[in-house]
Amino acid sequence: MTQRRERPTSHPEEIQVLHDLQVAEARWQAILGTARDAIVAIDRQARVSLFNPAAEAVFGYRAAEVLGRNVSLLMPPPYRDEHDGYVARYEATGEAHAIGRIRTVEGRRKSGEVFPIELSVSESRVGDEVLYTAILRDVSERRRFEEALRHERDFAERLIETTPLIVLVLDHDGRVIRFNAALTALSGRALPSARGADWLTFVAPRDRERLRILCTGAGNRPQPNLIGALCAADGSERQIAWTSRTLPDASGRPDGVLCIGEDVTERLAAESELRELQRIASERARLADIGAITAKVVHDLGNPLAALSMQAQLILRRARRGDFQPTAPVEAPATQILATLRRLEALIREFNDFTRDQRLDLRAIALAPFLGSCVDLWQPLASEHGIRLVLVEGCPLPTLRADEVMLRRVLDNLIKNAIEAMRDGPGDVVLSTALPAAGRIRITVTDSGQGIPSDFDVFKLFETTKPEGTGLGLAVAKELVHAHGGTIEHAPRPGGGTCFWIELPLDGPRLLADDGPAP
Repeated sequence: MTQRRERPTSHPEEIQVLHDLQVAEARWQAILGTARDAIVAIDRQARVSLFNPAAEAVFGYRAAEVLGRNVSLLMPPPYRDEHDGYVARYEATGEAHAIGRIRTVEGRRKSGEVFPIELSVSESRVGDEVLYTAILRDVSERRRFEEALRHERDFAERLIETTPLIVLVLDHDGRVIRFNAALTALSGRALPSARGADWLTFVAPRDRERLRILCTGAGNRPQPNLIGALCAADGSERQIAWTSRTLPDASGRPDGVLCIGEDVTERLAAESELRELQRIASERARLADIGAITAKVVHDLGNPLAALSMQAQLILRRARRGDFQPTAPVEAPATQILATLRRLEALIREFNDFTRDQRLDLRAIALAPFLGSCVDLWQPLASEHGIRLVLVEGCPLPTLRADEVMLRRVLDNLIKNAIEAMRDGPGDVVLSTALPAAGRIRITVTDSGQGIPSDFDVFKLFETTKPEGTGLGLAVAKELVHAHGGTIEHAPRPGGGTCFWIELPLDGPRLLADDGPAP
C-alpha cells in the first residue's frame, strides 16, 4: 500500500508576514505612483533601479526606457561625464558631496532640453547592496518666476536711480533708510553716511517743522505739493515739492514712509517772472488808457498855456520898455505868471513821459564810458553846490543791452535828486557798480543828504519831498527800469543819506508782444 504524503501547512506567523509585506509593497507603490516629485533610485554602478511616474513626466522617458541604464542618461554635460567618478569616489572615501543636502543642478529631458532641478539624495544599505535614492523637483517655473522678479527689481532700481525725482524712504521717526542718486546729486551726501540720520538735516532750518509732517505719510494719502528748501551741496537752496505716503509690509501694517520730491526751483522762478511780466503788461494796458486821456488833456491845455505864456512875455517886455508907469505893479505879476506857466508846462511834459508807451530801442552799451559821461554831465552842478560827485567801479564793467536814451534819463534823475537832496553841500554823491548775480548789473547812486522819511513812497505819483518838485520823476524812472526787465529800490544810507539802486539784466529784457523790434 502506497503511503500518502501530506503538504506542509504554513504557520500563521508566516502568513501574517507575507500579508504585511504585500501591504507595505502596495503602500510603497501607491506612494511612488502618486508622488508629485520625481523619485529615481540607482545602485552602486549608477544603474537606474527605480523611476516613478512623476519622473516619467519630468524627464519624458518611460520607466522601461530608463531602468537598468546609467543614470547619466538624465544629465547634461559636464555632469553626465563626471557622475560615475562621483559615485566611485564616494564608495572609496565615504566623503559625501550630495547625500543629505538639497542642491540645485541641471537635468536633461528626452527631448534634449536642459532644465534646473532641485535634488536631494539619500543612501540605503541592505547587506552588501546599496541604494541611492534621489528626489527631484523641476524648478523651471520657479526659476523663471525668480528671473522675472529679478528683472522687475533691477528695472525698478534703474528707474529709481535714473529718475530726476528724489526718492526717499524713511522710518516713522524720520530717519533715513535709503534715497536715490537725485538726492545725492542735490545734497552732496552719500547714502552710507546719511543712513539712520534725521532727514530734516537736509532741509533749510526755517522749513523743518513744516516738513516734519512728511514723516507720518499722512495716513496713507499722498500729500499735495508741500514745498520746502533743500540745502544743496554748493551752499545754495533748491525748492522741492514733496509728497509722501505710508509703505505697508506684507500684512498691511505701516513699515516706513515713501517721500517723493521734485525740484521746482526753476519752475517757481519762471512763474514769478511770468507774473511780473503779466503785471507789467497789465500796467502798460492801464497806462495806455491813461495815456490816451492825457494826450487829449495835454493837447487841450497846451495851446491855451502857450497863448498865456506869449501874452505874459509881451506884457513883461512892454513893462520893461516903460510902456506902463510905474512898471513894478505889472512886472512882478507878469514874472510870477511866467514862472507858473513854465512849471505847468514841465508838469505836463513829465506826465506825458510817464504815460507814454515805453518802446525800447535796445543797443549794446559799453557801461564804463556811459557812466563816465553821466558823471561828467552833472559835475558842474555838483561843484557849484560844493558837492563831490564820483564814479566808483566795483567790478570790471561788462556790456549792457538797453535803451541808452531811457537809461540816461533814469540816471540823470537819480543823480540830480541826489545833488538837490544836499542843497548847498558839502557832501558826496557816489555812483557805484556791482554784479549781484550772474547776468545782472547793479548801479547805485548814494548821497549824504537828509534822507527820505520811512513812511514816504517816493515812487508814487505826485509824491515829492522838494518844494518845487512834480512827483513824477521817480515814477517815470520806475516805469523805464521795469520796461528793461529790471528793478529799482532805495534804502537809508548808514550815517545819513539815501541809496538808490537799479538792477538790470545784462542781455536785455524779455520782450512782450507789444515791444518794438530790438536790433
